[in-house]
Amino acid sequence: MTADIAEFNRLAVPGLEALTKLLVGGAADQAPAPGDRRPFLVGWGLVAALHRQAAAVVALHGKGLGHEAAPNRRLMVEYVAHLQWLVRDGEDAVDCMNKAHQFKHTKLREVADDRGYQYDAEAADTVRDAVIPSNPANQYAQMNTLTKSLGGGLFESYVGETQLSHATVTAAGCFYRESDDTVELSLIPTYGIEGDPMEASPFMAFYLLFFGMIAFNNLMVGSPWTDDLKTIGDVGGLAGAIRPETRESQTDDGRDSSD
Repeated sequence: MTADIAEFNRLAVPGLEALTKLLVGGAADQAPAPGDRRPFLVGWGLVAALHRQAAAVVALHGKGLGHEAAPNRRLMVEYVAHLQWLVRDGEDAVDCMNKAHQFKHTKLREVADDRGYQYDAEAADTVRDAVIPSNPANQYAQMNTLTKSLGGGLFESYVGETQLSHATVTAAGCFYRESDDTVELSLIPTYGIEGDPMEASPFMAFYLLFFGMIAFNNLMVGSPWTDDLKTIGDVGGLAGAIRPETRESQTDDGRDSSD
Protein backbone atom coordinates (compact mmCIF):
# COMPACT_ATOMS: atom_id res chain seq x y z
CA MET A 1 0.00 0.00 0.00
CA THR A 2 1.42 3.39 -0.93
CA ALA A 3 1.80 6.09 1.69
CA ASP A 4 -0.88 8.26 0.05
CA ILE A 5 -3.46 5.45 0.00
CA ALA A 6 -2.66 4.56 3.61
CA GLU A 7 -3.23 8.17 4.67
CA PHE A 8 -6.52 8.42 2.77
CA ASN A 9 -7.69 5.19 4.42
CA ARG A 10 -6.66 6.49 7.84
CA LEU A 11 -8.74 9.64 7.31
CA ALA A 12 -11.68 7.60 6.02
CA VAL A 13 -12.28 5.80 9.33
CA PRO A 14 -13.26 8.84 11.44
CA GLY A 15 -14.96 10.27 8.35
CA LEU A 16 -17.26 7.25 8.11
CA GLU A 17 -17.97 7.42 11.83
CA ALA A 18 -18.94 11.10 11.51
CA LEU A 19 -21.20 10.39 8.55
CA THR A 20 -22.91 7.62 10.51
CA LYS A 21 -23.65 10.04 13.35
CA LEU A 22 -25.37 12.35 10.87
CA LEU A 23 -27.50 9.52 9.51
CA VAL A 24 -28.84 8.56 12.95
CA GLY A 25 -29.51 12.18 13.88
CA GLY A 26 -33.19 12.60 13.00
CA ALA A 27 -33.49 13.06 9.24
CA ALA A 28 -37.23 12.39 9.49
CA ASP A 29 -37.65 15.78 11.14
CA GLN A 30 -36.50 17.42 7.90
CA ALA A 31 -38.91 15.57 5.59
CA PRO A 32 -40.76 17.71 3.03
CA ALA A 33 -44.54 18.15 3.14
CA PRO A 34 -46.56 14.99 2.33
CA GLY A 35 -47.26 15.99 -1.27
CA ASP A 36 -43.57 16.52 -1.99
CA ARG A 37 -42.16 13.61 -0.03
CA ARG A 38 -41.58 10.88 -2.60
CA PRO A 39 -38.00 11.83 -3.62
CA PHE A 40 -37.08 12.20 0.05
CA LEU A 41 -38.43 8.76 0.99
CA VAL A 42 -36.80 6.98 -1.94
CA GLY A 43 -33.63 8.94 -1.23
CA TRP A 44 -33.59 7.83 2.39
CA GLY A 45 -33.89 4.19 1.35
CA LEU A 46 -30.99 4.64 -1.05
CA VAL A 47 -28.71 6.47 1.38
CA ALA A 48 -29.43 3.95 4.16
CA ALA A 49 -28.55 1.11 1.79
CA LEU A 50 -25.47 3.05 0.67
CA HIS A 51 -24.33 3.27 4.29
CA ARG A 52 -24.59 -0.50 4.73
CA GLN A 53 -22.64 -1.10 1.54
CA ALA A 54 -19.91 1.19 2.87
CA ALA A 55 -19.76 -0.95 6.01
CA ALA A 56 -19.52 -4.10 3.88
CA VAL A 57 -16.67 -2.65 1.81
CA VAL A 58 -14.68 -1.73 4.92
CA ALA A 59 -15.34 -5.15 6.50
CA LEU A 60 -14.20 -7.02 3.38
CA HIS A 61 -11.10 -4.84 3.11
CA GLY A 62 -10.27 -5.62 6.73
CA LYS A 63 -10.28 -9.33 5.87
CA GLY A 64 -7.93 -8.81 2.92
CA LEU A 65 -10.81 -9.02 0.41
CA GLY A 66 -10.68 -5.57 -1.19
CA HIS A 67 -10.76 -7.15 -4.64
CA GLU A 68 -13.91 -9.06 -3.75
CA ALA A 69 -15.57 -5.82 -2.59
CA ALA A 70 -15.85 -4.66 -6.22
CA PRO A 71 -19.57 -5.59 -6.48
CA ASN A 72 -20.24 -3.60 -3.32
CA ARG A 73 -18.33 -0.57 -4.59
CA ARG A 74 -20.17 -0.87 -7.91
CA LEU A 75 -23.50 -0.90 -6.08
CA MET A 76 -22.41 2.15 -4.10
CA VAL A 77 -21.84 3.98 -7.40
CA GLU A 78 -25.39 3.01 -8.44
CA TYR A 79 -26.85 4.34 -5.19
CA VAL A 80 -24.94 7.63 -5.47
CA ALA A 81 -26.06 8.06 -9.10
CA HIS A 82 -29.70 7.48 -8.19
CA LEU A 83 -29.48 9.91 -5.26
CA GLN A 84 -28.05 12.59 -7.53
CA TRP A 85 -30.76 11.78 -10.07
CA LEU A 86 -33.44 12.36 -7.42
CA VAL A 87 -31.96 15.77 -6.67
CA ARG A 88 -31.82 16.69 -10.35
CA ASP A 89 -35.16 15.33 -11.58
CA GLY A 90 -37.24 14.91 -8.44
CA GLU A 91 -40.69 13.42 -9.06
CA ASP A 92 -39.78 12.51 -12.64
CA ALA A 93 -36.94 10.34 -11.35
CA VAL A 94 -39.28 8.58 -8.91
CA ASP A 95 -41.79 7.92 -11.70
CA CYS A 96 -39.03 6.49 -13.87
CA MET A 97 -37.80 4.23 -11.05
CA ASN A 98 -41.36 3.02 -10.51
CA LYS A 99 -41.81 2.37 -14.21
CA ALA A 100 -38.59 0.33 -14.27
CA HIS A 101 -39.81 -1.60 -11.22
CA GLN A 102 -43.12 -2.29 -12.95
CA PHE A 103 -41.34 -3.63 -16.05
CA LYS A 104 -39.02 -5.90 -14.05
CA HIS A 105 -41.90 -7.06 -11.85
CA THR A 106 -43.84 -8.06 -14.97
CA LYS A 107 -40.89 -10.13 -16.20
CA LEU A 108 -40.57 -11.77 -12.79
CA ARG A 109 -44.27 -12.65 -12.85
CA GLU A 110 -43.93 -14.20 -16.28
CA VAL A 111 -41.15 -16.44 -14.99
CA ALA A 112 -43.18 -17.36 -11.91
CA ASP A 113 -46.19 -18.26 -14.05
CA ASP A 114 -44.05 -20.30 -16.41
CA ARG A 115 -42.51 -22.28 -13.52
CA GLY A 116 -45.75 -22.65 -11.57
CA TYR A 117 -44.61 -20.65 -8.54
CA GLN A 118 -47.19 -19.28 -6.09
CA TYR A 119 -47.38 -15.57 -5.25
CA ASP A 120 -49.81 -12.86 -4.13
CA ALA A 121 -51.74 -12.25 -7.36
CA GLU A 122 -53.60 -9.26 -5.93
CA ALA A 123 -50.36 -7.47 -5.07
CA ALA A 124 -48.90 -8.37 -8.45
CA ASP A 125 -52.02 -7.01 -10.18
CA THR A 126 -51.62 -3.74 -8.30
CA VAL A 127 -48.09 -3.31 -9.64
CA ARG A 128 -49.16 -4.34 -13.15
CA ASP A 129 -52.17 -2.00 -13.28
CA ALA A 130 -50.49 1.10 -11.83
CA VAL A 131 -50.59 4.02 -14.26
CA ILE A 132 -47.18 5.69 -14.28
CA PRO A 133 -46.71 8.72 -16.53
CA SER A 134 -43.91 8.63 -19.05
CA ASN A 135 -41.38 11.44 -19.11
CA PRO A 136 -37.99 12.19 -20.68
CA ALA A 137 -36.24 10.95 -17.54
CA ASN A 138 -37.07 7.37 -18.56
CA GLN A 139 -33.86 7.29 -20.60
CA TYR A 140 -31.89 7.33 -17.35
CA ALA A 141 -33.17 3.92 -16.27
CA GLN A 142 -29.98 2.62 -17.92
CA MET A 143 -26.98 3.05 -15.64
CA ASN A 144 -24.56 3.95 -18.41
CA THR A 145 -26.84 6.75 -19.61
CA LEU A 146 -27.51 7.97 -16.07
CA THR A 147 -23.89 8.02 -14.92
CA LYS A 148 -22.73 9.71 -18.13
CA SER A 149 -25.35 12.43 -17.67
CA LEU A 150 -24.30 13.09 -14.08
CA GLY A 151 -20.55 13.30 -14.71
CA GLY A 152 -18.14 13.50 -11.80
CA GLY A 153 -16.38 10.27 -12.72
CA LEU A 154 -19.41 8.08 -11.91
CA PHE A 155 -19.46 6.47 -15.36
CA GLU A 156 -15.77 5.63 -15.27
CA SER A 157 -16.07 4.21 -11.74
CA TYR A 158 -19.11 2.16 -12.68
CA VAL A 159 -17.48 0.67 -15.78
CA GLY A 160 -14.24 -0.05 -13.91
CA GLU A 161 -15.92 -1.81 -11.00
CA THR A 162 -18.14 -3.75 -13.40
CA GLN A 163 -15.07 -5.43 -14.91
CA LEU A 164 -14.22 -6.89 -11.50
CA SER A 165 -17.82 -7.63 -10.48
CA HIS A 166 -18.59 -10.16 -13.23
CA ALA A 167 -16.93 -13.20 -14.79
CA THR A 168 -14.76 -11.19 -17.19
CA VAL A 169 -11.29 -11.82 -18.58
CA THR A 170 -10.23 -8.72 -16.64
CA ALA A 171 -11.24 -10.36 -13.37
CA ALA A 172 -9.68 -13.67 -14.37
CA GLY A 173 -6.45 -11.99 -15.46
CA CYS A 174 -5.81 -10.73 -11.94
CA PHE A 175 -4.89 -14.27 -10.90
CA TYR A 176 -2.27 -15.33 -13.44
CA ARG A 177 0.75 -14.05 -15.30
CA GLU A 178 2.21 -15.63 -18.44
CA SER A 179 5.51 -15.22 -20.25
CA ASP A 180 7.35 -17.21 -22.91
CA ASP A 181 9.05 -19.32 -20.28
CA THR A 182 6.74 -19.46 -17.27
CA VAL A 183 3.17 -19.42 -16.08
CA GLU A 184 2.48 -17.91 -12.66
CA LEU A 185 -0.79 -18.82 -10.98
CA SER A 186 -2.00 -17.12 -7.81
CA LEU A 187 -4.90 -17.26 -5.38
CA ILE A 188 -4.35 -13.58 -4.59
CA PRO A 189 -5.30 -10.91 -7.17
CA THR A 190 -2.62 -8.61 -8.58
CA TYR A 191 -3.04 -5.77 -11.05
CA GLY A 192 0.40 -5.30 -12.56
CA ILE A 193 0.52 -1.61 -11.65
CA GLU A 194 2.23 0.38 -8.94
CA GLY A 195 -0.10 0.67 -5.98
CA ASP A 196 -3.03 -1.67 -5.51
CA PRO A 197 -6.24 0.26 -6.24
CA MET A 198 -8.27 -2.15 -4.15
CA GLU A 199 -6.24 -1.12 -1.11
CA ALA A 200 -8.12 2.18 -1.26
CA SER A 201 -11.46 0.50 -0.49
CA PRO A 202 -12.04 2.27 2.87
CA PHE A 203 -11.46 5.66 1.27
CA MET A 204 -13.72 4.74 -1.65
CA ALA A 205 -16.43 3.74 0.84
CA PHE A 206 -16.06 7.10 2.58
CA TYR A 207 -15.90 9.01 -0.70
CA LEU A 208 -19.06 7.46 -2.15
CA LEU A 209 -21.05 7.65 1.08
CA PHE A 210 -20.02 11.29 1.46
CA PHE A 211 -21.26 12.29 -1.98
CA GLY A 212 -24.41 10.23 -1.57
CA MET A 213 -25.15 12.10 1.64
CA ILE A 214 -24.51 15.44 -0.05
CA ALA A 215 -27.26 14.48 -2.49
CA PHE A 216 -29.66 13.34 0.24
CA ASN A 217 -28.96 16.54 2.15
CA ASN A 218 -30.50 18.39 -0.81
CA LEU A 219 -33.68 16.30 -0.48
CA MET A 220 -34.27 17.47 3.10
CA VAL A 221 -35.94 20.74 3.97
CA GLY A 222 -33.28 23.37 4.56
CA SER A 223 -30.33 21.07 3.72
CA PRO A 224 -29.48 20.75 7.43
CA TRP A 225 -26.29 18.71 6.99
CA THR A 226 -24.44 21.27 4.87
CA ASP A 227 -22.11 22.64 7.55
CA ASP A 228 -21.41 19.23 9.09
CA LEU A 229 -20.69 17.68 5.69
CA LYS A 230 -18.31 20.50 4.84
CA THR A 231 -16.39 19.93 8.08
CA ILE A 232 -16.29 16.14 7.54
CA GLY A 233 -15.07 16.60 3.98
CA ASP A 234 -12.39 19.08 4.98
CA VAL A 235 -11.04 16.75 7.67
CA GLY A 236 -11.38 13.59 5.57
CA GLY A 237 -9.40 14.71 2.54
CA LEU A 238 -12.30 16.06 0.48
CA ALA A 239 -11.79 19.76 1.07
CA GLY A 240 -13.75 21.89 -1.35
CA ALA A 241 -16.32 19.20 -2.14
CA ILE A 242 -19.04 21.45 -0.72
CA ARG A 243 -18.97 24.95 -2.15
CA PRO A 244 -19.41 27.88 0.26
CA GLU A 245 -22.40 29.07 -1.78
CA THR A 246 -24.19 25.72 -1.58
CA ARG A 247 -26.76 26.80 0.98
CA GLU A 248 -27.52 30.12 -0.70
CA SER A 249 -28.01 28.45 -4.09
CA GLN A 250 -30.66 26.05 -2.80
CA THR A 251 -34.39 26.62 -2.94
CA ASP A 252 -36.66 26.16 0.05
CA ASP A 253 -37.36 22.52 -0.80
CA GLY A 254 -33.64 21.68 -0.58
CA ARG A 255 -33.03 21.24 -4.31
CA ASP A 256 -30.42 23.24 -6.15
CA SER A 257 -32.03 26.28 -7.74
CA SER A 258 -30.12 25.61 -10.96
CA ASP A 259 -31.99 22.30 -11.48
